[in-house]
Amino acid sequence: MDIAFAFDEAYAEHVQVAVESVLDCHPGSPGLTFWLLTTEAVAKEREPALRRQLAGRGRLRLLTTGDEFRALPVVGEEWLSYVSAGMYLRLLLPALVGPDVTRLLYLDVDVQVSGDLTPLWQLDLGDAPLAAVRDAFTATFATHGGVPGAGPEHDPDAPYFNSGVLLMNLPVWRRDRISAQCLTYLAAYADRLRFPDQDALNLIAYGRWLRLPHRWNNMRSFLLEQTPDTPHDTRVMHFAGPRKPWTEGFRPGFRYERYQALAARAAAYG
Repeated sequence: MDIAFAFDEAYAEHVQVAVESVLDCHPGSPGLTFWLLTTEAVAKEREPALRRQLAGRGRLRLLTTGDEFRALPVVGEEWLSYVSAGMYLRLLLPALVGPDVTRLLYLDVDVQVSGDLTPLWQLDLGDAPLAAVRDAFTATFATHGGVPGAGPEHDPDAPYFNSGVLLMNLPVWRRDRISAQCLTYLAAYADRLRFPDQDALNLIAYGRWLRLPHRWNNMRSFLLEQTPDTPHDTRVMHFAGPRKPWTEGFRPGFRYERYQALAARAAAYG
C-alpha cells in the first residue's frame, strides 16, 4: 500500500501523528510505503525521527521540492487562514513517485486513520483518474457561489469532492495530465480562486471521478460517538476547518484522546 502525505512547514510537526495513525491500524503489515513530499529544509529536520518511527514498520520514501509552489495563489479570506501553499504539493506527487507506482492513496496531514484501509486500496478504479468523498460542507458545484470557471457543461447540482483523501489512479492521471491542467487553471483564475487546488481538481476531473462512501473521509466525525455500544465504521476522520486536535477549541472526546495517545507515541521517536 503506497500512502502519501504532502506538506510544508505549516503542518510538518503533525505528520508523524498522521503516520502513526496509519501504522496503528495496520500492525505488522509488511507492505506499507510512505511517500512524504515536503521542502528540503523540512525534510532535513524531520527525516531522522521519521526513519526511527518507520524502522521495521514501513518504508520511507522522502521526496523534496523547491519553493516554486509558494508562488501559486493562496486564498486571502480570513476563515481559510489555516490553509497554506503546501496544499498544492499533492499535485506534484504523480510526477515524483516514479512510473512503477500505479496508485497512490493521498491523505491530508490533518486526518486520523481509524480503521483498515485495505478495502479502499483494493478498489477497482476503472478509467477514473481518482476516487474521493463528496465534501461535507461544499456538496455541489453551485455551493458557496460556485466553482470559478465552471461553464454550462457543468451541472450546478453535480457533486463536489473534498481533496483531503484521494485515491489516485496514476496511469490515468498522468495520461490525462491532471496536474498540468490544474496548474493551468490556477494561473488562469488566480484572482477568483475559492478553494484553489480543490476547485481545480473538481473542474478537471468533472464527471470522471469515483465517489467513495463518507467512511473514507469523514469531515463530520465530531458527530460520532465511540463506545463499546456505539461503534462506527469510519476509517478516516478528517479534521477539516480551523479547529484541529492541536488547536484551542477542539471538541473533547474519543477523537482527541486517541490523537493525544498517537502524538505521545510519535513524540517518542523525536
